[in-house]
Amino acid sequence: MFHTPELRLLPANFSEGFTLRKTSSGKDFPLARYVRSLLLKVGDGIDKKFTTAVSYCVEYIFADIGSIHDVENYVLETTNCCQAEGKSNPMCTPNLIPVNDNVHRFSGYDCINMTRPKTFQTEGCAPSSTVPARITKATTYMDLSSAYLHANLSAISDHRTFEGGKLKVEVVNGISLPSDAVEGTTCFIKQARETGCRRNVPNTILGTNLFSAWYWRFHNLVADALAKMNPCWDDEKLFHIAMDINIACYNNMVFYELYAALLGKENMINQGILGCDDGHRDVYDKTILPGTFTEYGYMLRWFHVTQDGKQELYDKENNFLGTTQMVNFSLRVQDLAYDNNMVGITHGLFLQPAGAFGDGTAHPDLTDLGLGPLQKTLDIMTNDLAKGRYFGFTSYLQYRDFCTNYEIKHDSFDDLKYLMDEEKIDELRRIYEDPWDIELMAGVWAENLMEGAWVPPTAHCIISHQLKRFVVTDRHWYERPNRPYAFTPEQLKEVRKGSYAQLLCAVGDDVLKVQPNAFLRIGPG
Repeated sequence: MFHTPELRLLPANFSEGFTLRKTSSGKDFPLARYVRSLLLKVGDGIDKKFTTAVSYCVEYIFADIGSIHDVENYVLETTNCCQAEGKSNPMCTPNLIPVNDNVHRFSGYDCINMTRPKTFQTEGCAPSSTVPARITKATTYMDLSSAYLHANLSAISDHRTFEGGKLKVEVVNGISLPSDAVEGTTCFIKQARETGCRRNVPNTILGTNLFSAWYWRFHNLVADALAKMNPCWDDEKLFHIAMDINIACYNNMVFYELYAALLGKENMINQGILGCDDGHRDVYDKTILPGTFTEYGYMLRWFHVTQDGKQELYDKENNFLGTTQMVNFSLRVQDLAYDNNMVGITHGLFLQPAGAFGDGTAHPDLTDLGLGPLQKTLDIMTNDLAKGRYFGFTSYLQYRDFCTNYEIKHDSFDDLKYLMDEEKIDELRRIYEDPWDIELMAGVWAENLMEGAWVPPTAHCIISHQLKRFVVTDRHWYERPNRPYAFTPEQLKEVRKGSYAQLLCAVGDDVLKVQPNAFLRIGPG
C-alpha cells in the first residue's frame, strides 16, 4: 500500500536530536561536492556490454517503489534554498560548492539546491522524538504503481476509460501518451507544449516517462486481445486481468532479464531470487514483513554513473540522426510527442552504449546540468551523496560487515583492499580522517565491480536483499501456483516471454527490428 514506512537494513545513525551525524572526531563531514569531485571524475565513458536502456529502466524501477518528492520540493515548491530567504527554512539543505571547484570557480555559482526529505515526522504524522522515516508515495511491491496507483478505486478512476478494460491515452502527432484527463482538464499535451502547464500523468524524468508510456500501451494491447478472446467479459474483469498480465511481464523483464544481466543469473538463482526453470515456484513466506529498504532505493542512485547525458537519436531504420540532452526532458513529457523525439529516443535506447560501468566517471550533464533548464546548476551525484546523510545511513564499514555476514571485520582502510584499488583507498584517506567515517555511497563509488556481476559488491548485496524480499513477501507474485487467479502452466510460459525487446516490438514507436536482449549491445552471440 502507499505511504508505508520504509524498512532499514541497518539502524539509522544520527547525531543528537536526529541531526546529521558527525565524523569520528566530532566535525562536520566534508562538502558533498568535494567528495563527489574526488571520487568521480567528469567525462564520457562507453560501456562494452550494456545499452543506455539500463539506466532509464532503473529510473522506472525506482519510480515503482520510491518517490522523488524531495526533488519536486526544491524544483517546484521550496525553490529559494540557495538564496538568503532560504537560510531560515528548515526544509532547505543546499549543497555548497567549494570556492576552488573545477567548474564553478568560473561560473559564479556557489550553491546547489536541495531540500530535506519529507518524513512522517516533518509532516506531523509521527512524533519528532522518533527516528525520521522518509515518506514514499509508491507501494512496497514491484507492481507498476505509477500506472495503477495501485488500483485504488478513487485514484485509478482518472486513469481508466471504463470501456474494454483500458487506460486513457492522449494521441498527438501519432504518439500515444498516458492521460488522466477528466471534465475540466485544461493541460493537455498541446497546452503543456505551448504554455508549460503542469501535467499530472507520469511526468518526471525521461526514463520514467518512456517506460510509463510503453507499459500504459501494453496494458491496452493486452486488454484488446482479452476482449477479442472473451467477448462476454466486462470492463472490470478485462482491466484487472490485463493489469495482472502487464505486471507479470514487467517483473519477468526486470528480474530475469535486467537484473540477471547486472547481478549475474547464477548468483540470483543461488540466492533464491530466480527460479532455475520456466515452471511455477512458491517461495512466499508470510512470516517476513513486506517492505522496501531505504538502502535499496538509495543504491539505485548508483546507476547515475552509468547514464550518458547525451541521448543518441535514430530513425526507424536505425540510421543515426544526432543527439539530444536527456536532462532537458525533465518534467517535459509533452516534448516526446514532437520533433520525432519518441521514435528517435526509443531507438537510441537499444542502440546507444551505456556510460561505462565502474570506470569512475560521471557525465558532465549529470554533474552540472542535472535537471536541465529547471535549475541553474545541479550535480545529481553530489545530491545523491548528501541525501545519504539526511537518510541517516551509518558507516560504509558497517554495511561491509553486514554484507559479509559479519565473517569479515572491517576496521581500517587496508581492510578494503579486496574491494577497491589502492588509488581509490588513497582518495578515501584524503577525504575521511577515520575509515569509520566513510559514507555508504562514497564507499560504493570507490569499489571495483563484483566478479561475476556488473555492479559493485555492496550495491549487489543491498539490491539482492531487496529483490529476495520482494519475491518472498508478495502473496500475488506471478510465479506462484496457488495465488488467487494464478496463471496456468501454459499462461506462465507466455509470461516468460516478457522482455524489453518484446515490449518494444509490441508497443515501441516504429521499432522494426531489435536485438533479443535490448539491454545488451548488439554483437556476436
